[in-house]
Amino acid sequence: MLSVLQHLRTRPSTATPASDAGGDATRTLDTILRAAATEGASDIHFEPKEDGLLIRFRLDGEMREHLRLPVAQRDALLARGKIFGSMDITEKRLPQDGRATLRDRNLRFNLRLSTLPTIHGESLVIRLLDQTMPNQNFAELGLAIPQADALREALAGPAGIIYLTGPTGSGKTTTLHAALHALDHHERVIHTLEDPVEYEFPGIRQTEIREKIGLTFATSLRALLRQNPDILLVGETRDAETAQLAVRAALTGHLVLSTLHTNDALAAIPRLRDLGVESFLLAASLRLVAAQRLVRRLCPECKEPHPDNARLRELHRIPDARFCRSVGCPACRGRGYRGRLAIHEVIPAGKFLPLIAADASHAELAALRDREGCATLWHHGLAAAAAGLTTIEQVARVL
Repeated sequence: MLSVLQHLRTRPSTATPASDAGGDATRTLDTILRAAATEGASDIHFEPKEDGLLIRFRLDGEMREHLRLPVAQRDALLARGKIFGSMDITEKRLPQDGRATLRDRNLRFNLRLSTLPTIHGESLVIRLLDQTMPNQNFAELGLAIPQADALREALAGPAGIIYLTGPTGSGKTTTLHAALHALDHHERVIHTLEDPVEYEFPGIRQTEIREKIGLTFATSLRALLRQNPDILLVGETRDAETAQLAVRAALTGHLVLSTLHTNDALAAIPRLRDLGVESFLLAASLRLVAAQRLVRRLCPECKEPHPDNARLRELHRIPDARFCRSVGCPACRGRGYRGRLAIHEVIPAGKFLPLIAADASHAELAALRDREGCATLWHHGLAAAAAGLTTIEQVARVL
């Protein structure tokens, strides 16, 4: 891996020459980054405390303490992190964003750095994005066969809009990129608007949103429609203007993919109405809505049958279920879990369009979903637990 020491030596800095303390901070930061990459952490949190600095990793969605440093090392390490991310080390009153790259042989990590002032100094969070992670297909993402088929059918259409919902960190970007890679890159022009661009893909044009200079989703989307695209990915529908432009693009012959923050798939419909999208326009453009969550995947090396398997089978009415529980072993570093699994709710819009056009409520839409037998997030999560891929407790935690 290209160490922090090497990285800092090869780039100009307005900082004073590094002292022994600065060198120690650089080596410490380098060690922390290597440890995070080795353990598969998605984020590193540097949290200033009155008596020092707490460093935690987010592993499979859970926060784990990694290291505590004394107060004498706190400010030097945070300053070194800001230099590494090309931030202004003299500005400590305002939030800042930065970026950097780390390489190790055939691996490459893009890092996103963010600072925020606190009462005990600046908090620093570094997100690690593994650029060598292979693109996953729908089965690897955890989509059931009927769900994957419904998504492929929606993607096969020449125009319309597909919405994927879920909270921040639920894997929506990964699923949307998998959807883009299922499409023909050679015959059609694909362009994405993202904040930030997390993964770089050849054959797809990508634009990073920069709201500080006025490059918002809405302004970018308006300009992009003059670039003659076939397929658009709008990283997030945040405001009324973006929502209305996305629907307009879908109505004028473009296939649009985007995300919303809602609790389930059908909640996207009243949310879009709240953003000013007319029901008849939504009914004319919507092809599919989906929701997603991430649950921790049981370690295959040490998981064991749940002692209450018989009772759980009867309770959930799944006679052939294989409910398991976590144990912990060296392979999973005692956590009992390795990696994460996505659970989904995928609803093709077809049979819902008359209700959408008639301004039906979320409850009316949900009633039709249940009559049609569409699997909800809970049903899909329960099926994953019954297959021994995760636990009932993990499904309940995220839902």
